Amino acid sequence: MVVEAKVAPTTGKIPDKTMGQLLDYVNVIWTEQPTRTFTPILYIHGEIITLFVFTRGPWYRIELGKICYTDTSPDILDVETIRMSLLRLWLIVTLPANKFGHFCDVNTESPYIQFSRPDASTKLANAVLADSENPNTLLLDSRISRIVNPYSRLAYLFDTTYKSKRAVLKLSWTPVKRLPESAVYDILHQTGVEGVPEVYDSGLIRADYFGYRLEYIILEHCGESLGIYVVECRKRGVPDSEIHKNANQFICQVSNCLVQARARGILHRDISDENIAVRNGQAKVIDWGYAKIIESNSSGVIGIDPAVADKVAQQWGFDKEAVLENEGTWDPLTGTVLFMSVPVLFGMPKRGLFDDIESLFYVVLRAFADSEDCCGFKHYDNKTLALTRVGILGCESGYLELFSVKSDLGALQETVDAMLKFLFYLGNKYVGHELFSNGDHERLPDLRLAKKLMDEKAVNDLKLFLPIVPVKVGSGTTRKRNAAVSSPGEATNPKKASRGSTLEGPSSQMSTRSQTRGEK
Repeated sequence: MVVEAKVAPTTGKIPDKTMGQLLDYVNVIWTEQPTRTFTPILYIHGEIITLFVFTRGPWYRIELGKICYTDTSPDILDVETIRMSLLRLWLIVTLPANKFGHFCDVNTESPYIQFSRPDASTKLANAVLADSENPNTLLLDSRISRIVNPYSRLAYLFDTTYKSKRAVLKLSWTPVKRLPESAVYDILHQTGVEGVPEVYDSGLIRADYFGYRLEYIILEHCGESLGIYVVECRKRGVPDSEIHKNANQFICQVSNCLVQARARGILHRDISDENIAVRNGQAKVIDWGYAKIIESNSSGVIGIDPAVADKVAQQWGFDKEAVLENEGTWDPLTGTVLFMSVPVLFGMPKRGLFDDIESLFYVVLRAFADSEDCCGFKHYDNKTLALTRVGILGCESGYLELFSVKSDLGALQETVDAMLKFLFYLGNKYVGHELFSNGDHERLPDLRLAKKLMDEKAVNDLKLFLPIVPVKVGSGTTRKRNAAVSSPGEATNPKKASRGSTLEGPSSQMSTRSQTRGEK
């Protein structure tokens, strides 16, 4: 609890300068502890003590009374006044946090909530409790329990019903220098990315409250995680062959989504078991709250059209340049630890599409693992986990058991092995150690293996991320063109491969470093 003391007494209105100091304290606390729901400050002015409670909505002022004498000859009334003031203070400071909220006057009687935007041209909305159900209200059900990421963002999720559809209400507190999740969904839907939830409604309840925005999104309910899906199918006696067949489809659907999104300038950065939802034979990628926008530019980076990014930034009221710069600094920190890629675990500053696909690989292994208590998922610290996985994944014939995947994967085995090769091999050579020992190492897309993980449309998008190499034309002039990686026995001459051949096959070593197109 912050304590601010002023010698001069204050009666009535607190001076603006003093109030500004109190708000500065609150802002600092919420910057360091973004998951707090309220911040108390004790303000001593002269002989009076006042309690301020700042919440994410209104703030409250509670006068506790006098705490010292005003003359040299106090009487019994003075003593009793001070005693009562100190009792009030003691009552408050000894309250547990879950009982402190009675100051905030939270109404829990009505299960209905309604959002409305008075001005259709803005994303700012009003949220009010409704007395009864109507076509525009949400019926709040139970809260969905999710692990809270400690990095500057807090989200509350609720099961709900919206216009007779099962839905999810998501309320998020995010710093104004971070990207609004609703803006990401706008881009994904405008550019036709498949495998993302439908958004029924979204907006801002608070645009800037001490440096944070309060955002709401009403989304379609996309089902359960892949791991829960596997467990529930086995409980119902679904044959393993059908589970494996469906898992292959889910891998394809998620891979398609990630590649399409990245080709249109969106990188998810938090693929985990909770963020892949399965329902009615369809897998969707959810929770784009930690996503990053990547703009295309003249140097060959593939991403979103800057004009589209400008328009979205204007609609959602954020500073595009500040947000893009700030999001880049979060690349080494963002994600769920057990599903982070080896480079991210090792703190590499670059973040790209392959990191998300590697996270998908671990999600699949975790879904079919008998236990999380195994070498591949045991977390002591990030670098130890990265080194452990690099060692495990080099054992091509025994890596599954070290991830506690002991059952026969049937038709899924070929897909999982293809993911391993796609992510950690260059031709027939294991290059997992390069992911943390060489900061300049770039993973090259192997198009033949990619066809086992995604559809043709996504493979075509993946070609955008083939390396660019210089090609001499005529007398001394140069140009750049895409160069696909070659397969053993096909144009294995490094000179021939580096001249932009379009062979599609398992990668062989390239003796010349190339500039990678598309990742920033």
